[in-house]
Amino acid sequence: MMIDQYHKYGEALLRQLPKGVFITVKGKDTVNTMTIAWGHIGVIWGKPMFIAYVRYSRFTYDVLLQAKDYTINVPVEQDLREALKIAGTESGRDIDKFKKAGLTLVSGRKVESPIIKECKLNYECAKVYQQTMEPALIDQTITERYYPNHDTHIMFFGEIVDAYMSEE
Repeated sequence: MMIDQYHKYGEALLRQLPKGVFITVKGKDTVNTMTIAWGHIGVIWGKPMFIAYVRYSRFTYDVLLQAKDYTINVPVEQDLREALKIAGTESGRDIDKFKKAGLTLVSGRKVESPIIKECKLNYECAKVYQQTMEPALIDQTITERYYPNHDTHIMFFGEIVDAYMSEE
């Protein structure tokens, strides 16, 4: 994938990311989505990448371990605040988030994990690396604020193999 192709959507992604986007992943027996508000886009190893941060305690972490890829689904002009809230506060271990949030899954173009139809902007990412945060190396003020229970994040590096605006 050409780096310029994904870069043209970067501004829309970065505007929405602090408000929440969906990470959607298909494991062996399940598909799950979760709201994330932390992530990075950039270039690593000469490839466009999206890095997603997921805590060990999340069901999405378990599904990501089984998966080869994931998608990042960005509500650009859609008001999906309630769906983002459900996906960020409810667990896929307990409920069908897609049904409860009124979200529709459709096949991606290049990866096994689906995209969310209601999101206009989609990134399809092939998992290439994962890295555990080293708690001893995190600034103490960050640890106190974000990790009082020592539930740090794992970084999932996904090569962006496709990025596009969907038509509704």
